[in-house]
Amino acid sequence: MSLSPKKQLLLRKVHQQRIELSAGKREWSLATERYDRAWQSIMHYRKYLIAGSSLLAVYNLRHPSKLVLWARRVVGIMGTVKLIRKSLQSR
Repeated sequence: MSLSPKKQLLLRKVHQQRIELSAGKREWSLATERYDRAWQSIMHYRKYLIAGSSLLAVYNLRHPSKLVLWARRVVGIMGTVKLIRKSLQSR
């Protein structure tokens, strides 16, 4: 039972597409590996993050001026870290 030439061509194309998809999956897994690990660690500490953010919210309701102060500090620290990273990468 021989397959028609058209069907053979289609089967070869499907096989080639499967190979390309497999390679693409590997590349995608390697590219997103860092984010997957970060997400897994966040999910690992999920209970603690929820409890901590709840306590922080209650504290900030009682002391709103400190929230602004801490927000400014965080923005300043993030800017400093970004500046240091850029200066180290340029070397």
